[in-house]
Amino acid sequence: MTNKHPYIEETFGILTDDDLYLDCVLVRPANTTDKDLRVLRVWVPKYPLTKSSVITCARQEVKAYGPNAHIAHLVFDLRGTGESEGIPGDTNFDMDLHAIAAWAEERFGKINFGFLGTPTLEFGTVNMWPLRAGAVMESYHYPAGGGILNPQTLLYLSTYGNFGRTDDLICAALADAGYDVYGLDPLRYLLHASANQRLTPDDLWRDLYTLIQMLPSPPIIIGQPLAAGLALLWASGVEKIPGVIAIGRSQTGLAPRHIFQNSNPYTFLLSRQVKNIFPRPLALVILKSHPLGGKEDEMATLYQSSKAPHRLERVEQISPEYLLSLLEWVKSH
Repeated sequence: MTNKHPYIEETFGILTDDDLYLDCVLVRPANTTDKDLRVLRVWVPKYPLTKSSVITCARQEVKAYGPNAHIAHLVFDLRGTGESEGIPGDTNFDMDLHAIAAWAEERFGKINFGFLGTPTLEFGTVNMWPLRAGAVMESYHYPAGGGILNPQTLLYLSTYGNFGRTDDLICAALADAGYDVYGLDPLRYLLHASANQRLTPDDLWRDLYTLIQMLPSPPIIIGQPLAAGLALLWASGVEKIPGVIAIGRSQTGLAPRHIFQNSNPYTFLLSRQVKNIFPRPLALVILKSHPLGGKEDEMATLYQSSKAPHRLERVEQISPEYLLSLLEWVKSH
């Protein structure tokens, strides 16, 4: 007998090597057995948040692929948070991740396994902001260094599903250079925002207007691969954004049908939107070392569809120094 509901949830504990139980919820396709699962993705909450910050993401992803899919998602509380055991101040979260990886191997064998995100930031602080009914935004703040009065605000969008250590280091370096930086994993925001209905450009622009009200000033936006599409769309529809740096593939990031109302192929077509960024500056960057670093034809089309001031560049790596040079160019225009 098949289950018409797209997913079921299993609640249980996973024991760590130092004998702490982690409270877990496995969100899995309703009609798929353990042996049929091919992929397991683990949503890692950013301390001190709990699994409630990401369970909507897990449900949205599993629901999108239906009850017969082969991908499951796990959410859990880090030690000492939510329903997990542990004492305040114990942040040995690597042991938590090790325990979950070992459990996954024991239960599912050689499954395609991966963590979405990291449990801590070395430099930033974690915030959770309400945007509208059913939509929240998890952000990471890096205050500007150097005692600069009224520093420029930056909104830094990581690659979908993974605001990791490299992003943490980049944001910290930009903050040390005098920018007030707010980091974001766009996928977490987008899955929350689309929990009740698929998103239109107007929904995304309204959310950004709300976000701007909570920031010190309208931000320059930096979008890493896949997130570049959201960065470009946001800048095209919100005139308060002073400039945008879009790195790598962009249109693909606006493709997921369970997130975006894109049954009309032109609704989110960036080549139609980017002209609206004018007269604000736009930098397009092909990241040659990244598998999602951008295709020549896509980036050339975006460049030709946009208006000056704009630039198209090709680099091997994205360093803080390179981003700072682009930011200086953005501010000078």
